[in-house]
Amino acid sequence: MLFFTWTQLFEWIKSTNFFTPNGRVTHIIDTHLMPDTSIHSWPEYTDRFFDGPYVREAAAHYSPDQYLRSFYLVDFIFPIIYLSLLLTLTGYWKGTVFYRLFRAAMIACALFDLLENTSFAYYLFHQDGNLYHYVAIFTTLKSVLFGPGMLTAVIAFGAACVHWFSHKRTVHPN
Repeated sequence: MLFFTWTQLFEWIKSTNFFTPNGRVTHIIDTHLMPDTSIHSWPEYTDRFFDGPYVREAAAHYSPDQYLRSFYLVDFIFPIIYLSLLLTLTGYWKGTVFYRLFRAAMIACALFDLLENTSFAYYLFHQDGNLYHYVAIFTTLKSVLFGPGMLTAVIAFGAACVHWFSHKRTVHPN
């Protein structure tokens, strides 16, 4: 429930105008790796990986003060929320190699997300230097881990339900 509430909070924050799309810069950096209708091929999509120039160009369309007072605050807490959700969904498999690997990958995902958020917030106020390259690296690594992580958690939860119900039925047949 908290996860879905938080995603709605992100929608509400858009009204603070912390970001103004324009021309090539049509979306916030957090969603740069989400497939959309402007992408027509796999090479076009992979061009968005480690896209430092997009981060640099997009930064000019952010209001640093508005970003820091709205989106950053919510986005800083969000990794903790989604990490808790994903680990809860896969909790049935605790003690397995799958769970240990999944937990490590999702902790890395949350850490990359926090690094992305913090480095980008800093970059908005200090746009000299090459920090935008690091922001792009953190964004890519977070996104590459988050999407498959969410899908894996949902599948693991479904498998846990099937396993639990089938095991319960065989232990206590009616």
